[in-house]
This record gives sequence, structure tokens and C-alpha cells, in this order.
Amino acid sequence: MVQTSTVRAIDNSLVTLDLDGVTAEELHSWTGHIRYTPRYGARGNTADIWAMELAPKSSLAAGVNSVRGTERERFAYNGGEVVIYDCGDIPDARWAAWVGPWNIAHGMFYAPQWEANDVLQVLSRVRWTDTPEGLTASAGRRFNLQLMQYFLPVAGVGTLQVEPKVMTSTPVPGWRGLSTPAGEIWRMTSSEGPKYESLVLATESAVVTLDPWAVPRKGQQGQPQARSAQGDDALGVAADFLSRVKSARWGA
Repeated sequence: MVQTSTVRAIDNSLVTLDLDGVTAEELHSWTGHIRYTPRYGARGNTADIWAMELAPKSSLAAGVNSVRGTERERFAYNGGEVVIYDCGDIPDARWAAWVGPWNIAHGMFYAPQWEANDVLQVLSRVRWTDTPEGLTASAGRRFNLQLMQYFLPVAGVGTLQVEPKVMTSTPVPGWRGLSTPAGEIWRMTSSEGPKYESLVLATESAVVTLDPWAVPRKGQQGQPQARSAQGDDALGVAADFLSRVKSARWGA
């Protein structure tokens, strides 16, 4: 049985995956990571780069718990609410989110640029539009969208990272990969930090990276049962799953 999972990306594109052999209960919610840089006058340092995380509104409580947050401020903004929390584990950091009708945009803010005005200064750099399919934004003439990544955990398989092929941060090998119904697959080994292996699927419009790990089913803790003959071989399970992806599309 093929499950279709979609999310509206920050640039108003529609990201669509047709996944074979999974049930709706095995698919978690989409999340996103976006990054902007100034269009003019960039100084080439990290102060000019700003990033936000995107998630469904239902993830707000999990976000607060992850930073051991204590609510500091809450006020209306742009058809939603801005909430700011002191972080229990990081004394000089605050976690803030814009909460819309369906989605949230959130990030970390550090002293001394962590007051409500600093949060609003970041949030107001783009014009947010919340939709049931996903959160979109228009940066106007001030900023360029540098990076957009969307993530979909699949129970028993791993986490799929999807990027547009025209703006991918994932290097696609120059040699031919394994042909599948959706595109080509390569097995990749990390070149920095701890060694790990992942899989990359390139289609006509998207690049999908699969990080294999034992994602539990929604609402469950611990390790799920192996889903294929490879048993505990997470990479083998991931390869079997990715070879059965029917399509991965990033477009209008």
C-alpha cells in the first residue's frame, strides 16, 4: 500500500513523497529547518546568518519540555502568538516561538540579544503565512533563502531529509547510483566527526537523505520490531525501504 505524505515548504513549494509499504501510523509529522542571509551588505560572519526551525503546532509542548522552559513572555503578533521561555539547562539562552493557527517557527536566542524586541526583530524579517499544509514566508528584497530542509521520521526505518535539488546541501555523487522507481540511490559515509553511513536518493526535483535508526511508532517509546528480513541491520532496512519509494517531488 502506497502512502502519500506532503508538506508545504517555506517557499510555497509542495514536497510530496509516495512511500510504499508503510502505514499512516508509521509516519511522524514533518518538521523543517530554514536559513537566510542578507541580500546586500553581508559581512560573511555568522551574525548575518539566521535560521529557524519549523514544526506543527502540536509540537509546542515537546519544544518547551526539550529546553526545560519556564514561560517568560507571551503576546499577540501577526495573527498568532509569540512565546518566550527561559531555558532550564542553558542560563544564558531563551527559546522563542511564533505560534500560528497550525504551525510554529522557533529558535534559540542568547544573551544579550534575547529580549522580546530581539525576537521580534528576527521574526519580522520575513512575512509569515500559516496554512494547514505548512508555514510559508516571503523575504521580500532584504534577505535570500539560503537553505531549506524538511524531515520526516518513519517508524522502524529512520529519518528522511528532503531538499530541493536546485538548493541542496547534500553532495550528489558524479557516478551512477542504483536505479529505483524514484531515481538513483547511493550509500554515503560521513567524512567528518563520528563515522556513520546514510543513503541518498536523487530524483528529478529533490534530494532525499535517509539517516537509518530505529524510530519508534508514534506514541511509543523504545525500539520497534524489525520490519524486514535484515533483522537489526538498520542500513539494510533503510536500503530496502528507500528502493521502494515510488516518487519524491519538490515543486509547485
